[in-house]
Amino acid sequence: MIAAAPISEQQVLLQVPKALFITADTAAKSSYCGRLVTEEQLTEWQALVLHLLCERAAGADSFWAPYIAVLGHQMHHPLLWTSEVQQQLRGSPMSRTLTDRLQQVQDDTDILVAAGANELGIAVQWQQQTQQPLVSYDSVRWAAAVLLGRSFQLDMSEPDMSLEADMSYYGSWQPHGPAVLALVPWADMLRHSSEADEGSMLAYDSEAGAALMAAHRPYEPGQEVFDSHGPGLSHADLLMDHGCVGEGVTDNPRYDAVLQDHLKPRGSRNAALLEALTTLTGGPPALVFTPYGPDVTGMAALRAGLGSDAELVKAGWRIGSKGSDVELCARVMGRLCMPSSVGTERRVLETVLRAVDTCLAAYPSTLEQDEQELQHLQPQAADHHQQQQQEQQQASGAANGDGSSSGSSTESGNEQLRIGVLRALISEKSALVGCREVVAGWQQQIEQLVAAAGSAAAVTSQQLAAVYEAGSDSEDIM
Repeated sequence: MIAAAPISEQQVLLQVPKALFITADTAAKSSYCGRLVTEEQLTEWQALVLHLLCERAAGADSFWAPYIAVLGHQMHHPLLWTSEVQQQLRGSPMSRTLTDRLQQVQDDTDILVAAGANELGIAVQWQQQTQQPLVSYDSVRWAAAVLLGRSFQLDMSEPDMSLEADMSYYGSWQPHGPAVLALVPWADMLRHSSEADEGSMLAYDSEAGAALMAAHRPYEPGQEVFDSHGPGLSHADLLMDHGCVGEGVTDNPRYDAVLQDHLKPRGSRNAALLEALTTLTGGPPALVFTPYGPDVTGMAALRAGLGSDAELVKAGWRIGSKGSDVELCARVMGRLCMPSSVGTERRVLETVLRAVDTCLAAYPSTLEQDEQELQHLQPQAADHHQQQQQEQQQASGAANGDGSSSGSSTESGNEQLRIGVLRALISEKSALVGCREVVAGWQQQIEQLVAAAGSAAAVTSQQLAAVYEAGSDSEDIM
């Protein structure tokens, strides 16, 4: 979106009324699929997928026809990439994420077909017109790409203004009700900027009955206007969810590893604690690497897996505790956020370094090679983008009659996709390289403490904690 007039900081950019939202609630009320959504008790995601497909099939008869028309094919989104393009993610956690999401697409397809989605009246009409089923693996992939790339999580609950209301909500940015997944026409047309903050995120205003978005900085006429897709997003997050990494020089480098891939529990009691932790987190615990070191919860999980029996008991993991003791596990993990002994910290940091090296070795290219390729591609992509804009202006927004602009358009699109992938890979690898440097520094400082104290046993937990605190630039890193 380009500014047509001067825009001031915090000026409201858009206001979209609730009546235009596409949500699970509108799916349940849909004349095309509402009955099936309700009777089959589809999940919010499945309801929206089916709702979107039905509205697309309805064509001009859909209330959202103008919006559906601009959604396009979404071929830039990872869910719709060819297998050849998917290979660009080799060695990255993004590859596993994409595999999991494609499996979810297949699962949702099977559920919707079994529920009778292709027997709906609108589905029969679509089949007759296109010779294609309404719900198929490919159509669900498209709908999932739209939802991942364009939907918003909105807190649409009414604020509790009773005298007994929980006053802890006021002054906090945290949502105070269940979030609603919604497609908000026009609001999803803005690109993300890493320079934008939470103030430029779309939010629902119950008094206005609309979603509002404000400018995070002033804009002059002719400048592109950006929003924030969310706080703390890395380039990998943006690529996987939106199919592009946005603008801005700021990144939040992060590598998301799976704990169990890099940690062998020290003993049976450690294994039981990790089993409880897996239940507590709703899946395999993550081990997050950043340029400032591993995150606090990852370090606590490593201590859970590598600490001595005495340390686990001290943290509250009693003798005889089992993997089913989830509530106890939550309290124990809080205590394990603090280091206890030199021996355990040595094992933890050695495990981190091995994990980092393993993750880096899985990539087919190095950080330096990716940076060189990106440096080479960016000027070419800028030239092709400028050429494409000139062709579009000459043809009044169309290909030059004979389609002569299609080649440069495709070439530019491929370059932009590769640039997005490279920026995401560089983000992950820079997190790993930075983490390795930080952890090596921690190891050195701990050994200096041991030398100064005369023995490892003489080093206190407070001294160990000070090592991590001194090297942390983030409250979430330890």
